[in-house]
Amino acid sequence: MKPRILSFAILLSIPLVLHAGWQSDQQAPTAPSTSPPSMTAQAASTHVVLQDADLKWGEAPPAFERGAQFAVLSGDPGKAGLFVVRIKMPPGFRVANHWHPSDEHVTLLQGDANLQMNDSAQSQDLSGGAYVLLPARMHHAVSTKNGATVQVMAMGPFELTYVDPKDDPRKRKP
Repeated sequence: MKPRILSFAILLSIPLVLHAGWQSDQQAPTAPSTSPPSMTAQAASTHVVLQDADLKWGEAPPAFERGAQFAVLSGDPGKAGLFVVRIKMPPGFRVANHWHPSDEHVTLLQGDANLQMNDSAQSQDLSGGAYVLLPARMHHAVSTKNGATVQVMAMGPFELTYVDPKDDPRKRKP
């Protein structure tokens, strides 16, 4: 019985070995880069540690109402590929009903938030540590009474489309 189990295990491992060898044959050698790697490249080849004090906060993109702050942790929200950002929302902040072309993974790190989904058909109060997966193109809105910090992970390029164009801060006159 034991020899049969051993031979079965060996048979199962052969496709894995062949697949690994095939993948290494498919990768062409690349010339060393003289430019510093991007955060995404670093994340793919090394670990990245950012303490809260290391984050570079700035004004949120124009798709958001004024007052929110934005920090990029990894990737580039303006380009294709995975990115992770944090958004600090002041008390009373709201992002009107909108959608994104890719799934959005959101974690409420601090504060309070109310999430409205499916054109306000569903509403959910969130507390610190809450995680939400919003599928691509799902209509949703978010607001906070006392302020909140969220972390968002998604595939870029980042796009935010308001359901009602009048809610889009980019379309208002300054």
